[in-house]
Amino acid sequence: FRDFFLAAQREGKPSISDEDNAASMYRDEVGWTIHRKRAWMAVICGGHYNYIDFSIQAGLEAGTEESRRKIRAWMRNLSEFIHSFDFIHAQPAPNWIEAKPAHLVDAVLAIQGTEYIAYLADGRELSDATGGQLVSGPVSFRLPGGDYRVCLYFPTTGGYSPCMQVRGGKLVTFALAPFEQDVVLRATRI
Repeated sequence: FRDFFLAAQREGKPSISDEDNAASMYRDEVGWTIHRKRAWMAVICGGHYNYIDFSIQAGLEAGTEESRRKIRAWMRNLSEFIHSFDFIHAQPAPNWIEAKPAHLVDAVLAIQGTEYIAYLADGRELSDATGGQLVSGPVSFRLPGGDYRVCLYFPTTGGYSPCMQVRGGKLVTFALAPFEQDVVLRATRI
């Protein structure tokens, strides 16, 4: 998915992907998690993502209670997060993450020297027996000289971890506490 969007950008083509809504037919956390991860990856790669919420039906125009708590809240978190970042002036930075735990895929948007956001997602599929297990470990990236605030954002809760101050101008290694499915690393110049 990430490679599709990055290849389109390199070729100067619009990043448009039309999927078959295979996960949309599921009205449960499994299908919604797939959509959350696809949506984040598409948006952080500079693409557009559409989602059809099949929990909306006649008599359930606002969806089910569970869909409002999960997929609809998760998509709202994505919208609020991306609008808190100057994505219009950002560029993909596919090689910014230099090392990461096994099984993680990443997508990065950056305003060079100012702010970086890296979406980190467990790339294991449902058919993998280890898929969905906790992920943790170090992630390494380079920041230009200066001081930065680095924190994690959680797509399911819409909350941030406490931030740490780091000095740029070198390779920075940040320890990821155990997380499930996905997390966003955000580094902002102070």
